[in-house]
Amino acid sequence: MIHSHDNLRGKGLEKRSWGCPGIRPLIFGNGKILICEDEKGTIRDVYFPYVGLENHGNLIKVGICDLDSLYCSWLENWKIRQRYKSEFEENFCEQFLEISSPQESTEEKIEEKTEKETGKEKIKGKLEEKIEEKGPEACRAAVSNIGETMFENPELGLRVTAWEAVHPSVNIFYRTFEIKNISGAVKHLRFFSNQNYRILENKIGETAVIDKQTLIHYKRDRYFLHGSDPVFDQYAVGTAEWKGMEGTWKDMENDAYLSGNPVAHGSVDSTLGWTLPELKPGESARVHFWIVLGKKYCNVLKVHKRVKEARRSALFHHNFNFWDSFTERISVLPEFSWLTQLSERVVMCFYRSLLTIVAHMDISGSVIASCDSDIKQFGADLYTYCWPRDAAWVCLALDRARYHHLSTETFEFFSKTITHRGNFLHKYTPAGDFGSTWHPVPMVQIDETGLPIYALYNNWEIARSVWATGRYYRGLVIPAANYLTKALDRETGLPVSSFDLWEERKGVHTYSACTVYAGLHGASELARTIGDYDKADLWEEAAKRVKQAVLEKLYDKELKRFRRSLDDPTLDSSVFAVWYFGLLPPDDPKVVLTMEAIERELTRPSGGIARYRDDRYYGYMNSWPICTLWLAQWYSAVGDLNRALELIDWCAAHTHASGLMSEQVDDGGRPLSVLPLAWSHSAYVLAVLEYLQALEKREGGSCQLSRKMK
Repeated sequence: MIHSHDNLRGKGLEKRSWGCPGIRPLIFGNGKILICEDEKGTIRDVYFPYVGLENHGNLIKVGICDLDSLYCSWLENWKIRQRYKSEFEENFCEQFLEISSPQESTEEKIEEKTEKETGKEKIKGKLEEKIEEKGPEACRAAVSNIGETMFENPELGLRVTAWEAVHPSVNIFYRTFEIKNISGAVKHLRFFSNQNYRILENKIGETAVIDKQTLIHYKRDRYFLHGSDPVFDQYAVGTAEWKGMEGTWKDMENDAYLSGNPVAHGSVDSTLGWTLPELKPGESARVHFWIVLGKKYCNVLKVHKRVKEARRSALFHHNFNFWDSFTERISVLPEFSWLTQLSERVVMCFYRSLLTIVAHMDISGSVIASCDSDIKQFGADLYTYCWPRDAAWVCLALDRARYHHLSTETFEFFSKTITHRGNFLHKYTPAGDFGSTWHPVPMVQIDETGLPIYALYNNWEIARSVWATGRYYRGLVIPAANYLTKALDRETGLPVSSFDLWEERKGVHTYSACTVYAGLHGASELARTIGDYDKADLWEEAAKRVKQAVLEKLYDKELKRFRRSLDDPTLDSSVFAVWYFGLLPPDDPKVVLTMEAIERELTRPSGGIARYRDDRYYGYMNSWPICTLWLAQWYSAVGDLNRALELIDWCAAHTHASGLMSEQVDDGGRPLSVLPLAWSHSAYVLAVLEYLQALEKREGGSCQLSRKMK
């Protein structure tokens, strides 16, 4: 991910918090598109056709006008509450079925057609069956990928609730708005949606056009069709953000009426309007609105037609069932029976972390660090790249949770992006191109080559898939392990100097050396598995050299802990790698002293753990969830489960109300930098499962995982 390099770390860097622009509390994706909503309920990011590449978003916002007073207001200025639909009212399931089941036959048609086109396996199982088998409580306790945003304006006497979701396999973003009159007077209202894209990431050469009952924005082979039920009865397209012209949304603000202009090109926007039926006190009306994304005009029209046939909430129904089936896979884990020992907050954060990880994955296997594009306001770059390090940590979490088919997709991405020399470069676009860098040639962080090989070894240890091992052995393991072997300094036995995992300083770092050891040892074990004994011996010998050098040269006897690097004694939380990657057992005195020093010297007033002493990225020594979770993992490993759970719960308590986790947390408990961060969520999944394994071991259970590296 984009860490605290000079381009982002300048003096006077503005902080972001719940009350400031820059976070993405709700995200919706399916591996081909990713839609992100900011903390005001405005759609900001629209990624297509890659998750994290080509952000066509700018803003999609909704507003409402009182036709009697002509008072108009955008909902982004209202009081707001955002979450995923994880806690359901007692009658929600019945209401859900009531608005979904009449269209069941047409929904089946959509699934049959679209899944034939995409090649996706049909996810079976109905919400009705879930309720019949497990009762209404099963629905009320479910984890979903359906967003729920509630806007309230006491001055207007209105409450607007938005439910949002992306179809699991078709590029459809669906929104349902319920407008409720909470005043004591009759209301006559008009509801509006304003669309302002930056197709292909700029405003040049766009077209917006009304085609019968749809609105289409397009440029080249990128099409965004907008449809609704009921059909909009007002519309306007026009010039926006060009020579003083602000956009068609001004029509709404001026008199609640839209011009009816049907087409515009260049720098454009559009506004749609729906005149609602008269609302008496307590009454409500609904507007169903969807966006179809595609590469051809005729194709988005065809999908739109099928959405019209399915009607209403069929997409929500399908979305609910798909992701419910996805998370049910956790029930096969040996730790599953122990989940009941955790608080609801921890459990919900665990499931949300799984879903958030997957949302950041592209079907190509790329895993972006974060979909939050607002970071570009504070530097000249984004987090929407695939760092091999971050992606490898995601693979570790997915394999630990038994989603081996997903980690295999990332190994495929690795196999296509590894260089001819056998190493990985700084970072990559979701399409597999080399990303931007602030590193001089050779642009290497050596842990980004060691960790992917260790992740593949971890996959073998858990999944025992000869297919995955054999498939990636020659194209991935051999070149990477040979590169790591050649990268060892003959005098020290440590890896050559490279940038650290925080991407700030060049040196011979403890964390990096530990990942090189893990990669070489893992490669040796994989080679032995398929009978390549010569390479197995070569790589194991290299791994032993690294291990010996780390223990002899990177442990500071005077400080009684591990150093950050060969030339830098700073206390850094990343040295947890010494025990995590198996160089020493977690209860070794050197490890114990080091981890105790981390907790003693890096614990912040909020209760989390900082990266290192005097860290100044986005403020002074902020807490990082990943660092806090590393300490939790160590406590689980040594059997202090109470302290481990305290740290795990701290991370859950410092998420957004939607369950999404940031990169950092300041001393006041507010999130900083990007939100969400995939690495934070992958670390959370690992920490929870390792805690549950330790819990079962303490209670005399039989939960067993892969053997530790020696």
